[in-house]
Amino acid sequence: MNPEEKSLVAIQRVFPQAAIGSVLKFSKGLASSVYKVEIRDPSKILAVKFFPKKIELRVEKSSRISSYVKENGLPSPQTYELLKGDNEGSVVMDCLPGEVASEVWETASVENQQIILVNSGKMLEKIHDLKIPPFWIHQKHEVASPGEWVEWTRMRIQKYLTAAQENLDKDIVDFLRGKFARLQDLYTAQPNFRFVPLHWDYHFSNINVDRHFEISGIFDFDNAMKGHDMADLGQTMYWLVTQQKISNIEVFEKFFIGYGELSSLDREFVYLHFLLFLAGVTRSTWSKENLKWLNELHVEVLKKCVQGEYCIHTPAILK
Repeated sequence: MNPEEKSLVAIQRVFPQAAIGSVLKFSKGLASSVYKVEIRDPSKILAVKFFPKKIELRVEKSSRISSYVKENGLPSPQTYELLKGDNEGSVVMDCLPGEVASEVWETASVENQQIILVNSGKMLEKIHDLKIPPFWIHQKHEVASPGEWVEWTRMRIQKYLTAAQENLDKDIVDFLRGKFARLQDLYTAQPNFRFVPLHWDYHFSNINVDRHFEISGIFDFDNAMKGHDMADLGQTMYWLVTQQKISNIEVFEKFFIGYGELSSLDREFVYLHFLLFLAGVTRSTWSKENLKWLNELHVEVLKKCVQGEYCIHTPAILK
């Protein structure tokens, strides 16, 4: 079946009288196939996601979390039905209003980009303020307590440094070794960090904005897990550097202002987790020839870090 026929079959399980008006495939960021479908009888705009069997549990969890987020007043899609299949499953959900923030960003003025940063920071803080439900888990890296988070962080550091030694120049390896030792020292000295529900994939391809650049949708909770709130900000910092190509560290202030006042310790945790995620992604992509361009970008960013760039906790930024 073509996408239109597959979408109609999935939708008519929920809306038996529905007729397809139009079908448009979303353009970015999707391991699965997702279509924007306008239907008649009833008149609605839906998103239909088709996913392989191997990620069924992850998609099911994401849909459940998305519904929980919506129940708590945040703009996330309502799921009407999740259908499991032998080879492929499907999810029918509301299509969120607005446009994908990563696409809006490309043509937005600097002023409007700053508004997006502030509002995305506000929204992430609201996610972190939610109570953690029992189903807010990660299929591969479930972390149930602050102690488990610290241990998982230690294991990641060990793996990422080993990979760095195999693939990166000595000056970068020495830099990462020193920064990761600092991260472990901070966790030893500060064991009572804020343990919250993390989006863990919070970037502009998973956010919609309206015409006023307010956040009109947040989605894709496939990787959601629990952990240190500042680690989520650190991961978003990685995406802002690599996707939005932000090089002026003062631009990050807009995102942090939206999230809320950060102490110098908070900022250091954000920066160190940015480095940790950067090293982790580099480890996972290094051997893939088709991602050579991404590896080169990672090395470029790491070299800038060695030279002192992106240090969001320096006195110059804190003044």
